[in-house]
Amino acid sequence: MSDFKNQPIPREVAVVDLSPEEIEHITQTVFATSDSQPADLLFIFGTSTIDNEILESVARDYQQGRFPQLLVTGLSGRLYSETGKPVAHIMRDELIARGVPSKVILVQDKSTNTLEDVTFSLGVLEKHSISPDRIAFLCKAHHSGRCLRTLRKFFPSQILSPVTYLAEYEGVKTSKEDWYQHEVSRGRVYGEYLRIIEYTRRGDIAHL
Repeated sequence: MSDFKNQPIPREVAVVDLSPEEIEHITQTVFATSDSQPADLLFIFGTSTIDNEILESVARDYQQGRFPQLLVTGLSGRLYSETGKPVAHIMRDELIARGVPSKVILVQDKSTNTLEDVTFSLGVLEKHSISPDRIAFLCKAHHSGRCLRTLRKFFPSQILSPVTYLAEYEGVKTSKEDWYQHEVSRGRVYGEYLRIIEYTRRGDIAHL
């Protein structure tokens, strides 16, 4: 395995053959089990793409009373490069267009990575005197293990519930069940695994 300790870990990492035991360990580390429980707040991590079906699902969840408060995060990424608008603003506007009142959407539009998504959002929650006991968080399925550990670092006692969706690369959906069967999803998941290992070592995220 390459040493990424002193350089950024690529989004996609070349992977040699993995044993069944390694596949199981990586799967359990990288993927958090999606949970449909209601929460005080839905924390929406920044993303490079926005799926209309996901936004419609979030709007329905709000309308059904599952998440009374939403927090959208993120500045940069492909959408920012294309539009000049922070991704958090794009998500907010899309949710408003789907019937979510602007007053229930908190916006954190400065972050450029997952750790900043959380740390920069702490000030937003404090500014609005919001201290949720139950936090649901929305992210890609293969990003959920790192998102969970990042939130846990700063919310040690709160109930955290993943709400996940499948990201697609080159026509391949990256799922817990078969990520190791395709080169592109294998590379994406293994990159996430390396980031979890490295960021845990640094102390940036919680050790679970």
